[in-house]
Amino acid sequence: MLLPFYIMRYEKDIHEMNENPEKFQNLLNEYEEIRAKLVKELSGEDKAVLYMNLNKLIIKIADYICQSEEVVRKGIGEVMGGKVLELESERLWAEGKAVGTAEGEERLSVLINRLILDGRSKEIQSVVTNPEIRKQLYKEYGI
Repeated sequence: MLLPFYIMRYEKDIHEMNENPEKFQNLLNEYEEIRAKLVKELSGEDKAVLYMNLNKLIIKIADYICQSEEVVRKGIGEVMGGKVLELESERLWAEGKAVGTAEGEERLSVLINRLILDGRSKEIQSVVTNPEIRKQLYKEYGI
């Protein structure tokens, strides 16, 4: 795949594209087409790493070629970097983290309520700041 080096076709015209909005938009349209085709061809979980690496390489080479033309460099970066595939494992991890956080908060809330009901409000500060005390009290209350 020579896609990372696609920008080299325009190396001599980069400055002009920076000054000419129509030519610049044509370049961005081409890169949007490239990005869309990459997403289509490399959207499976087994190909997501290849997609991300190829996308990063395209941006890196475009950054180098267009280093003196900030508008063009940023435009290509936004088009190519605008959408990143999320791996199924990443989605599941984030989902698990959210569920775990909610369960942990609920567990701590129950413990604090039980302490208040039992007239042990003075221990709340320790429960919040000391994991060992918190573990002991979870065990004590069967939470």
